[in-house]
Amino acid sequence: MVSGTTAPFTWSDLESSAFARLPELHKVVAAAGADLDRTKTRWDHALAAGWLVFLFAPLALPLLAILAVKDEDAAIPLLAAIGLICAVHIALRAKEWQRTRTSGPRVSPQEVVLAAFEAAFATVSAAICAVAATVTASPGRWLACAGQVAVAAVCVVSIRVAKQAAARGVPTFLRPAFEDVMALISELDEHDRTTVHADLDLALTRLADAGVINQSQLDEAHRAPLGSLARRLWALERSPARQAR
Repeated sequence: MVSGTTAPFTWSDLESSAFARLPELHKVVAAAGADLDRTKTRWDHALAAGWLVFLFAPLALPLLAILAVKDEDAAIPLLAAIGLICAVHIALRAKEWQRTRTSGPRVSPQEVVLAAFEAAFATVSAAICAVAATVTASPGRWLACAGQVAVAAVCVVSIRVAKQAAARGVPTFLRPAFEDVMALISELDEHDRTTVHADLDLALTRLADAGVINQSQLDEAHRAPLGSLARRLWALERSPARQAR
């Protein structure tokens, strides 16, 4: 259970190793532990913020199109901004379809409403660019028009994909890995429970003897219900009382 490698000790690794005899459960426990151990970086937060910006960005397309038509001097950068919004939004929608079709969560009813509004706004904006392009010949305006028509189309497809997924019973969110762990553990027979407990107790004893964990941690680990050891110790070590010491 306790190896001689120099890899840092984590409660999630310890817990998942106790289920090594049960491959399906071991995989789910390891996934739940990975969720605990992963720390979001500034880059992760920046990507999440950027995703939200480009998800809602099509709502601003009509305003950008009007400004591009009214101000000839600012037309090129504004049309470029429209093109960027269109390209990124199409990519986001394509990723959304892939996620839904590969057992991921489908979009929520609120997101379906958003897609409907975006399709309408993109259509209006495309019409503005098309009318302006017929008055004053401009390849950039025609390209912007085409891009916005594409955005409207992918939004309509997203609505259809969401409705089909809803009809198949695809949920709007993934069940946390920890819930999967507890569901599978509830199905274990007494022999498997005893075996896992024995493996955990042996590993904990060795870690305590080696000075890797202290007596307080050992006691808390022994009190943790099967399958929740890593989560219990993770929460304890990040509690305000512990952090203040």
